[in-house]
Amino acid sequence: MRKSLFPSLRRFKAYLNTASLGLMPSTAILEATKLLNDVIEFKGEVNSVDYMDEVVLKPLLDEAARLMKVNPENVGLSIQTTEGLRRILLAMKPKRGQNIVSLDTEFPTVPALLKSYSKRFGLELRVVENRNGVHSLEDIEKAIDDNTFAVVLSSVNWVTGQRLNLRELSRMAHEHGAWLIVDAVQHLGVLRLFPEKEGVDALSAGGEKWLLSPDTGAGLIYVSDELLDEMKPITGLLNNEPPTGEWGSWWGLPEKDPWGELKPAEGVKKLDFGGGAPYLIAAAFKASLKLINEIGIEEIERHNLRLAGRIRDEALNADLEVLAEGSSIVTIKTGLSYEEEERLYQKLAAEGISVSHRGVLGHYGIRASPHLYNTLDDVEMFLEELFTVMGR
Repeated sequence: MRKSLFPSLRRFKAYLNTASLGLMPSTAILEATKLLNDVIEFKGEVNSVDYMDEVVLKPLLDEAARLMKVNPENVGLSIQTTEGLRRILLAMKPKRGQNIVSLDTEFPTVPALLKSYSKRFGLELRVVENRNGVHSLEDIEKAIDDNTFAVVLSSVNWVTGQRLNLRELSRMAHEHGAWLIVDAVQHLGVLRLFPEKEGVDALSAGGEKWLLSPDTGAGLIYVSDELLDEMKPITGLLNNEPPTGEWGSWWGLPEKDPWGELKPAEGVKKLDFGGGAPYLIAAAFKASLKLINEIGIEEIERHNLRLAGRIRDEALNADLEVLAEGSSIVTIKTGLSYEEEERLYQKLAAEGISVSHRGVLGHYGIRASPHLYNTLDDVEMFLEELFTVMGR
């Protein structure tokens, strides 16, 4: 599926490691180079935030909105996942004594944020324990009550690949007046995720994995209208409305009062950086999102789940276990000790098979994560090498 756009694939016999780092399409070079050239040559009004927002940022947000089937005003550019989640949380105003619900197998980003956030606002942090590496909706629901401020969790688990039912989680949270905030870094771009349809109040997803924008700092946030109405972010300058309709015409006004009142911007823009956006990130990121939209997230999901299903089925046929199912992440339990499995992982890497070795709270395995640039041949090469190294 458009393998020619990913020259880095030539470095591997099989690259099945997008859950760690996605590959960037060559089209991103064109977008980033065009912007840099315009800046270097000082073409157009590249020194104007009004110009850059319209020419660079708006097309990116349009692509992001198309991917999630939402209004562009509900989408913003972030710096990977953590900054997006932090920006969302700090714009919210919990009451002391409320609680936040999360899961014990979360990627360390979520615990780091929620521990400090709960301490700052005097919140009880409720961490739902896994059962055999996975989480049941029933256990999560038991942790939510009328004093719950928010449920904050990953929609697809980074180690097990478990995909949670967001619509059910939304129902649970909203029945108690709580918000549902999602770390979607292992979900957005690989599987369908339409937050309005699922009832997600806010999400953040770094671009470095399934959104095909690694090593740029790219990421997306989404916030619902209902949550935006409740948010009270700290504003800078450029996440306010331009007093004269555009910023360029305002700078020279002699009657301007720097301490005067400004009107916060509408939509997610009121959560923006407050200064000029990282436009170079946006330019490269736009090319990656455009490719995903051109193929179609529905087609990408069908393709990815077919490949993941083949990995899972063949592992089970070989009397191995997998930690969970439902996503494009398949983590195979080899039955070996962690140290033996690490040596197996290193042998795979030496043979040009790129996968991951991941674990959490005593659960671990070899993690394969196919994406749109992978084929059934990649999967077969991985499985053949895996079984050969294991002597099966």
